Amino acid sequence: MKKVLLVVSLLAVLLSASALPIRLVRLTIVNKSGLPLEIRLTGEDTDTSYYLRVKEGDGQFPAESVFTIVPGTYKMEPYYIELWDPVYGPSCAEAGSKTLEAKGNLKVTFRECDRTIRNIGEPSIWKWSSALKYIY
Repeated sequence: MKKVLLVVSLLAVLLSASALPIRLVRLTIVNKSGLPLEIRLTGEDTDTSYYLRVKEGDGQFPAESVFTIVPGTYKMEPYYIELWDPVYGPSCAEAGSKTLEAKGNLKVTFRECDRTIRNIGEPSIWKWSSALKYIY
């Protein structure tokens, strides 16, 4: 009888250990670009991927969206969504892609696509512009 209780206790401990919650981080996207955004995150060390949508916002009334993601290293590809102009084509250059190290909570601000900005501030608060072409 004691052996049965010991085995049952051991199985209960093993099953409860496998049900531990997964650690997650908060990714806050602030859109000040004046255009809707779509952002693709592709995991570089895992097969995790996300496709995030953020509504249109501008400098005076920014749109802010909060997402919960699994920590890791991601390839971040933002897209400015704009209507096609048959005469002039798109007004925004391709935003490019960079590596996003999601080890803790992050905040990424997207500005107008042609605006040059300085990236001054906390390391967990990044600014993005296609004119800038990098994040740090």
